[in-house]
Amino acid sequence: MKKLSFQTNAKKLTIACGILAASVSLGTSAFAFSDMKGNAAEAKINALHSEGIVNGVTSDMFAPKAKVTFAQGIQFIVSGLKLTPTSGSAKASDYFDKVKDKSWYAAAFITAKQNGLSLDRTVDPNSTITRAQFAHLLTQALQSKGNFPVTMMYANISDGDKLTTEQMGSLQILVNTHIVTLGKDNTFRPTDPVTRSEAAVWIYDAAKFAKEVITPDNSTPAPAYEYEADVKLEKAGEGVNKATVTVSNLPNPGYGLSIERIEFGKNKTAVIYFKVTKPEPGKMYPQVISSASATTYLPEGYTAVAKSLTEATRSSTSNSSK
Repeated sequence: MKKLSFQTNAKKLTIACGILAASVSLGTSAFAFSDMKGNAAEAKINALHSEGIVNGVTSDMFAPKAKVTFAQGIQFIVSGLKLTPTSGSAKASDYFDKVKDKSWYAAAFITAKQNGLSLDRTVDPNSTITRAQFAHLLTQALQSKGNFPVTMMYANISDGDKLTTEQMGSLQILVNTHIVTLGKDNTFRPTDPVTRSEAAVWIYDAAKFAKEVITPDNSTPAPAYEYEADVKLEKAGEGVNKATVTVSNLPNPGYGLSIERIEFGKNKTAVIYFKVTKPEPGKMYPQVISSASATTYLPEGYTAVAKSLTEATRSSTSNSSK
């Protein structure tokens, strides 16, 4: 598949084994696990340990290649991204058949479910979690926290046929936010179990991204006033749709349209922000109401609306001055 470029504003304890979380400030660390020396992930994992986000399997061993269970992975995501429960009265058994109410990971599963992570009722907390499953849940956790801007290019994942449509959409977001890096020949190894070092590095980068980039959902949505815009979605390839934005009330045929960014929100929604370009100076155009179109690309399964960037910027400026 050809690479398709588009811009997005992509919206959201184990005691012995070790994925333990508290808060994220992600500083440097003087601590070093003895089995991480020379490992590319050493600095990030040591920094997470210094912040109380991960522990080792012993006082000085991290076991970077060990597989992660669903229980560990969910605890990791919830704590690393500071997800909070929406209801304090829920029990794990309200949502899951195999998550015991008094287990150390029960609170994390409840919080994950309440924040929109797609955990099945029959999930086994002791089973290993794959790279695709962990990546998908991590993306959902990011989207639950708010909206985030990033310039994206559709990645051709050579083993993408092993991903579901939903997992493909999530992975596209993680790849283009540089939270996940593809391997040799653009492989991802979706069905391989995620390892402790892989999960820790993804959490480190996701937490850093959330802290620096994500806009909370309590921000005022950017309205559009001037232009009548329509979005048409068509399948463009495996896991991706082409989105065509058309503005139908332009003053004359000289005006054009450009896509500036896309904002991903919860529940697979997206807002495509466009800018109307002015006519070329010195040219004459008939003064008739005209239309113009521009295209971008979205992960499959997303719905979209289009809004004027000019009005969004004006609204943001007005709100910040209040």
